Amino acid sequence: MLKRIAHITDSHLDEKLPEGNKISTRNRLSNVLQDILKQGITEIVCTGDIGENCSLDFFFTQCNHFNLSVTLGNHDSLRKVQKYLNHEKVKELNKLYYSRQELHQKYIYLDSSSGQIDDSQFAWLKRELVSSTPIIIFMHHPILGLPLKVDEIGCLRNREDVLSLLSIQPYMITIFCGHYHMDSFISYKNIEQYITPAVSFQIKSTNNSIKIDRETYGYRIIHINNNKVSSKTQLFYEPN
Repeated sequence: MLKRIAHITDSHLDEKLPEGNKISTRNRLSNVLQDILKQGITEIVCTGDIGENCSLDFFFTQCNHFNLSVTLGNHDSLRKVQKYLNHEKVKELNKLYYSRQELHQKYIYLDSSSGQIDDSQFAWLKRELVSSTPIIIFMHHPILGLPLKVDEIGCLRNREDVLSLLSIQPYMITIFCGHYHMDSFISYKNIEQYITPAVSFQIKSTNNSIKIDRETYGYRIIHINNNKVSSKTQLFYEPN
């Protein structure tokens, strides 16, 4: 049975950086959601950096036509977001992490909003990784590093510990994340990691500099067919 999920990330609604670059983040989110509707997709996972607190009503209203799951990014506050969420998903004060088991896949949603996976969440993750099926992880920060400036300044602080835990598991683990505002695929041992383009703007990153791409934005469509996972990006261009 084919299952499709739209992965969106890093909308940064109403924030100063995109606004200073004359980027209409609300229009870009609306365009992305309209395309998801046209694709006939009903399920969305957002991996954080939604935007300013004043934009949360707009974001969740725009997404109310979909089955929405959320993880938090470093720009997000659970205290502000929590009223829009299913409270059963909140594991502890100021943390949002949870899992869902389906027939052929287990889904794990991690909270890296503090810039790390803290001890209690790490212990929970270790227990959740006891699984008879492959696992898909949604989180804001990448686990596998890239030789880029953006990775040097913005990486998850204890990602080596998380990587060590994931890489000893006897099954495939697929990670869908954001944070770096680019399209990337990288694999290591049993791990495949997809970084999804941002809804707001992209980052042109080399090993020594970071530049904003104001013209490109997008999202990812994930295809799950039994225990097989594939995906493709949907990109949009708005010349400034």
